Amino acid sequence: MSHKAFTLVELLVVIGIIALLVGMLLPALTKAQEASCRAACLSNLRQVHQAFALYALENKDAVPLGHRSASKQFNSMVYSATTGRWVLFGLLCQAKYIRTPEILFCPSEGNPKFMYNTEANPWPAPDVTPTANVQTGYGARPEILLPDDLSNPPLGFVMPKLARFKNKAIFADLTAARVRIITRHRVGANVLYGHGGAKWVPLQAFDQPESQWSEPAAGVPNPAQNATHTAIWTAFDAQ
Repeated sequence: MSHKAFTLVELLVVIGIIALLVGMLLPALTKAQEASCRAACLSNLRQVHQAFALYALENKDAVPLGHRSASKQFNSMVYSATTGRWVLFGLLCQAKYIRTPEILFCPSEGNPKFMYNTEANPWPAPDVTPTANVQTGYGARPEILLPDDLSNPPLGFVMPKLARFKNKAIFADLTAARVRIITRHRVGANVLYGHGGAKWVPLQAFDQPESQWSEPAAGVPNPAQNATHTAIWTAFDAQ
């Protein structure tokens, strides 16, 4: 009996066909994976709204919507090791309205600085005081400058009221710099509104000139870009 084997040419043809099929399927698989992450991201935002609503109920409708320092880019840190305090919407964690911290992190993020419990961004164990700054994967509306120490606020300080933002954006994928958008969902962002709904907003609806929407140099606040961030959140409101 004789056995016919593949010739080298036939083998190369088969390998070529397999490679072609993989090349055709990979983009579809990548899109499907991103669609799944985008859906999970929207679910995260809706759960965060529940925490804001509970905080508002206990605090006469006041909610921690704001930014730290003079720059509206600084709106995603929740614990400051410098002041030893939970800050911004980290107050929701301190009050235990957020018991699953994973919802504060977008599943499409690839930067360890904005991912859950990485070496670059460790999340503290329950009831343990953090020893380092804690960032999240989302940012709150930079409505006002929120002091770290709310027990002794500046004269005339008033915390924003949730009811004012019923049809306005209150929380979203990171918008501190354009790179945060194009390295995550790439072509848009998920946005949470005061009424509890969350939706996808395409990049073209809120895009800003890259020269005016850049990373803070060496972490130094850049108030010169505040107008850019006001424009972004105003565009979110209009969607």
